[in-house]
Amino acid sequence: MTLDEKIKMLNDYAIAWYSSSQADYIHEATFRAQGFGKFADRCKEEGDEELEEARNCTKRVIELGGQPVIGYTEQPIFSEIKDLLKDWDDGFKEYKGVEELEKIAASLTDDSITRKLVESFVECEAEHRTWVAQHMGIIERIGYENYLIEQLG
Repeated sequence: MTLDEKIKMLNDYAIAWYSSSQADYIHEATFRAQGFGKFADRCKEEGDEELEEARNCTKRVIELGGQPVIGYTEQPIFSEIKDLLKDWDDGFKEYKGVEELEKIAASLTDDSITRKLVESFVECEAEHRTWVAQHMGIIERIGYENYLIEQLG
């Protein structure tokens, strides 16, 4: 991967994660207002992680001598937890983010700093994918209404 390709990739991920973090904070506020504090806490955690990932991308762009870019990727906003979970689950299936990140990390043989950064993204995305799958499974087993009761607080 050339330097310009790395900088573009990092800028693209930064834009995606800045945008996604904002959506997560909106979801946090939405679900907290509905009384689903446990799920809202998870949305905040996701937002915090994605904001940190975006910041790390921007920092690395600067370290590589590149110019950070500002942008926004349109994000859907949901008022039902099940719809957000389904969107996250569909996103994992459609975009294969973890697999893409793993390929990118493997290609960065000449840049251990960026490779380690991308590997940390793989770890976070894999953990999020597992969490979503677990919660989709819980809903399937106990039903959506019972799941919502568990998310109160």
